[in-house]
Amino acid sequence: MPGQPLRCLAVRVLKDVEGEIDNIEFEAFMNDVAGRHMWISTTDWLFVEPPLEADGFETLPVVLPQNMAVKAVLADLTNLEPRILTDHQVTPAEGRKWRWVAFQIAPNPQGQGYFPWERIDA
Repeated sequence: MPGQPLRCLAVRVLKDVEGEIDNIEFEAFMNDVAGRHMWISTTDWLFVEPPLEADGFETLPVVLPQNMAVKAVLADLTNLEPRILTDHQVTPAEGRKWRWVAFQIAPNPQGQGYFPWERIDA
């Protein structure tokens, strides 16, 4: 799915008993609504400010291909309290920054990074 437009979702996080982001729950939620290996996230809003629509909720940015973003948003609409609060089209500049994030996780010989959905599982 290389070359496909990317969307950035603002996903509301849940906290564990110690008040920290429940990363296990977050990963399970994203895998459920978008699919395993179909998204990438950071622990902070590195490139843009958290969206105003988050209305005080703590959120994490999640980038994924546009078709997976649509799937995730539709799946989340079935929740009593939706977790995906807003989304936006990733600009080319933001896309390059997200490639840098991908490089930290899965570098490739071209000095970029593979997004999880671009990697071929052996």
